[in-house]
Amino acid sequence: MVHSFRSTRRRRALAMLVSAVMAIPGANALAQAAYPDRPVKIVVGFAPGGTNDILARLVAAKLQDRLKQGFVVENKPGANSAIGNDFVAKAKADGYTLLVSSSGGLTTNPILMKSLPYDPVKDFEPIALLGSFPLVVTVPVSLPVKNFAELVQFSKTSKDGRLDNGTPTTSFVLVAETLTAAAGVKFNHILYKGSGPVVTGLLGGEIQVGVLDSPAVITQVKAGKLKALAVTTGKRSAALPDVPTVAESGYPGYDTPIWTALMAPKGTPEPVLTKLREAVSEILKEKDTTDKMHALGLDPGDADSTALGRRIAADIERWTGVAKAANIKPE
Repeated sequence: MVHSFRSTRRRRALAMLVSAVMAIPGANALAQAAYPDRPVKIVVGFAPGGTNDILARLVAAKLQDRLKQGFVVENKPGANSAIGNDFVAKAKADGYTLLVSSSGGLTTNPILMKSLPYDPVKDFEPIALLGSFPLVVTVPVSLPVKNFAELVQFSKTSKDGRLDNGTPTTSFVLVAETLTAAAGVKFNHILYKGSGPVVTGLLGGEIQVGVLDSPAVITQVKAGKLKALAVTTGKRSAALPDVPTVAESGYPGYDTPIWTALMAPKGTPEPVLTKLREAVSEILKEKDTTDKMHALGLDPGDADSTALGRRIAADIERWTGVAKAANIKPE
């Protein structure tokens, strides 16, 4: 009798355990269907004021309206955005910690930084290409040059043949290197924690040039406080239509855009990724979104995550070649 009672109790306990285990996938599915049911953090690896921060806040506000949950931008600047990127790479893969990353954080940090604590391919899930944009060759109004050709000449006649170039990220360093290689000049690259601080450095005369993302400089350029000499894309920026391209400035064929992407930690559930991709895809097509982006010199992207993954791999290969040609070693 005792033996029978114990056997029955064991069978019930086993049945409850099996039921609990079998219920887990369903519970996960329900949790994913309800996503997001609490605030979502969007990490930016730069100080406020640059393109990544501006785009993150624009998209966060739109996601909040669309998904009826808080999306909060958190800036974690430092180490060429590696601090913020690594934070997200090691975050729980549940969709509640996302990353807005510069192309540099994903494609040039692996080339220019020793012992990078994250792998841009293995540690992240691509969600969407938020936008692409030119860099703008920008100088203080006090610098005695009116165009890119005069900047090249000024650099060649300066005391050591180099100008101080403020830069917030490794990708901007490599774009600047393609410029200087084409023009036959050299820059001293001085690292800042974001495009906003570089603009402050230009205004304060700390540096002589900044090859910077268009949203970060448009306000100061239009106010006459900085001079924009050229843009790095093959066509002129709609936000700065009077600024010639580098190609128009004597370097035919030059075309080097930069981009920003929304990423999640590797292993984030597919239903969560799908919900985010669908929402961001719709956001990037909304007229007020495109109008705001165009006003900042940004071309809206898309939520083709497969294409974004290919782009990351292709850009790593491209920038590896540029770094090798410039004899730039990882530091």
